Amino acid sequence: MQNLDEIYHQTIQIYDRHAHAYDQHRSRKFFEKKWLDKFIASLPPQGRVLDVGCGAGEPIAKYLLQCGFQLTGVDASSKMLEISRSRFPTATWIKMDMRELNLETKFDGIIAWDSFFHLKPQEQREVLILFAKHLSSQGSLLLTVGNEFGETTGYVEGEPVYHSSLSPEEYKTILKTIGFKKIEIVLEDESCDFHSLLLARKEGD
Repeated sequence: MQNLDEIYHQTIQIYDRHAHAYDQHRSRKFFEKKWLDKFIASLPPQGRVLDVGCGAGEPIAKYLLQCGFQLTGVDASSKMLEISRSRFPTATWIKMDMRELNLETKFDGIIAWDSFFHLKPQEQREVLILFAKHLSSQGSLLLTVGNEFGETTGYVEGEPVYHSSLSPEEYKTILKTIGFKKIEIVLEDESCDFHSLLLARKEGD
């Protein structure tokens, strides 16, 4: 029986191993649209968006590109990025671990959908600071998170993967400390396949 730490360290390899099967089985119902539209409403037209943990690029990167945004996708899985590049060659795709995020560009929006929660709690605290540094002075951030503090597992093609979350209160406290003014958290949104969502905007330094 694997412990959580062993599962955590296998996350990237699991996505590499199952990239094509995961992409084929990923829901195309596009339940994400409601929250993507809320995120988009806070961005300038044709603005710069960073998709962190972009995976194979569908449906989220595809929708953002269709809406006219300048998209950069980053992912730690080279196999996932191969699929993204083949589908959307005009976008920018970078192999990078979000824990080491270091880009010269400032973005109008950053989204991390079903990716940020693969980090350990302390890593999440640190990466939130990296996200803030990569956002413009009025930038917006959209994350999927857990509904309470703790660690657990999900599954990718039958293999366990690590998940964790801070508490909603801690997310709010950290985001306020690093310059976010408007913060909305909705837990287990039934209209979004029961995802828990965090949407925050800096609105000036």
